[in-house]
Amino acid sequence: MVFSRLFRRRRADELAVIDAEITAFGEALARHTLDPERHGSDADLMADYARALDAYERAKAAFVGDRDREDAEDVLLALDEGRHALACVDARQAGRPVPPRRPLCFFDPRHGPSVERVPWAPEAGATRIIDVCAADAVRLADGEPPIATGGRRSPGARPAPAARPARTPRRAERVPAPRPVPAAGATPAASSRAAALSGETPHRAPAAFKTCPPGIRKSQQAQGQGNKDLHLPYRKPRVPLVLVVRHHGGGRFRVLQTSGAGSRVLHRGSDRDRVVEPLPPDDDQYVRVSIRAIGRWAAWLQPADTVPVVQDQIASRGSFVFRHAGGPAHVRMTHKADGDYSLTELSEMGNGFEQGQVVLAGRDQSHAEGQLTGPGYLHVRAEGDWRITIA
Repeated sequence: MVFSRLFRRRRADELAVIDAEITAFGEALARHTLDPERHGSDADLMADYARALDAYERAKAAFVGDRDREDAEDVLLALDEGRHALACVDARQAGRPVPPRRPLCFFDPRHGPSVERVPWAPEAGATRIIDVCAADAVRLADGEPPIATGGRRSPGARPAPAARPARTPRRAERVPAPRPVPAAGATPAASSRAAALSGETPHRAPAAFKTCPPGIRKSQQAQGQGNKDLHLPYRKPRVPLVLVVRHHGGGRFRVLQTSGAGSRVLHRGSDRDRVVEPLPPDDDQYVRVSIRAIGRWAAWLQPADTVPVVQDQIASRGSFVFRHAGGPAHVRMTHKADGDYSLTELSEMGNGFEQGQVVLAGRDQSHAEGQLTGPGYLHVRAEGDWRITIA
């Protein structure tokens, strides 16, 4: 009984620390000197500012109902992204180069940003290079295990996680950031994000790749009906991008990408209503896409750091791109339709992705299993509904 009370008190103390971090980030946003009306013409600056606001919103939403520090890992990832985005805003305002993004410690994001890349091998696994915090770098150099905080699960196989019971949301106090004045031409999504920071109840976030995320330049978005050839510009500085095309009508739907290396068909048919395709590296100034469709469609370019982060499981339909934030793990994919399906690792290469190792593959209504080597981006190719479980 005593140990149970101590354990609950420890968990409450740990959550209070994370709660304070969210509040501190909200205070930093509230104190910031950026004026959307005055700086609205600087697209890169406003994109970083929107990314910081969005990260704060995600951290608040993700923290609701968390029971312990392990539950709050996604909160810390969101806060890390938000702090980096705000640092980019400061750098752009001061006329300095934007700071590089350092990943959080491989063994536990609660250790903070990594400071060094070191070789490491899981038990009965191959050696790979990982990003670690200063303390873990010293421990590994001395032949000792990383700090035992419970954040990094064992790389060995374990049962698929059981569904969590329903949790009663806790309402944590927040220091509301000021409601930013929307810049000229601000999108409805940007306005709703500002409302969330002002303390108003945010709407439920749409499913991944259902709508264009906030902060995407208008020049990188397109909507239309029927046949259309698009020239969507890359971002500056260039970052790996994902092309998303959603078809809102039935019937014929064909998507083709052309580049200096030739043309490739991304989709041909009438069953699938969405294309999510990681773009390969390209020296062209534009992403050139040809859409042949009956009915309305929407297309946009989405930077890699806006794709969903998956800890243990995800379910969707058709092609998809996500980021695995954990270490080496066992992965299982269940496909619920006819046709081929696969899961492939992606490598960031300049302004695009290179297709890497095929983790698993199968056909029709079945399941397949494979091994993830560590954190990174993954590409799902599928025709119908599917579910992925990472253990």
